[in-house]
Amino acid sequence: MNEAEQISLKLTLGEVNQVLEALGAMPYRQVYQLIGKIQRQGESQLEQPESTDSWTQEVQTVSE
Repeated sequence: MNEAEQISLKLTLGEVNQVLEALGAMPYRQVYQLIGKIQRQGESQLEQPESTDSWTQEVQTVSE
């Protein structure tokens, strides 16, 4: 198996937080980059539905 090969996982927000909590118990030097990567990806996914909803609301307002 290639260590650089990427995979996609589908986890609930609670599961992601559980993984982050477990990583937080490990030495910082070993996990800080992984924690940052998980947080960045999670934040970008949590922001997307809000922007879509606000755009939909704007379109409805203009068309009414």
